[in-house]
Amino acid sequence: MPPLLLFLAGVAAGAGAAIVAPALAPEASRNLRPVLRAGLKLAIAAGTAARSAAAEAAETVEDLYAEAQAEIAAAAEPPPPKPARAKRAPARKRVRAGAKATADA
Repeated sequence: MPPLLLFLAGVAAGAGAAIVAPALAPEASRNLRPVLRAGLKLAIAAGTAARSAAAEAAETVEDLYAEAQAEIAAAAEPPPPKPARAKRAPARKRVRAGAKATADA
């Protein structure tokens, strides 16, 4: 049974018994007091457990949200630029010895 239902059942049982008990008999109200106290303890414990579970669930959702935002931001960033290559000097043309003489003439 979920903790919220336990809490509500404890509150309803405690309130109902507190209203009906004095009308039935004063002795019954004395005997029911420990039962009512136990019901209220159960309701308080269930409420505490529900609050704790809700806090853990909220933290998990917040973590998932932050992770998703980080992934979106990482995908939106442009990749870092590639380092520029050093330009090479143009290659020299090889000239044969015989051709050089012809070119000079």
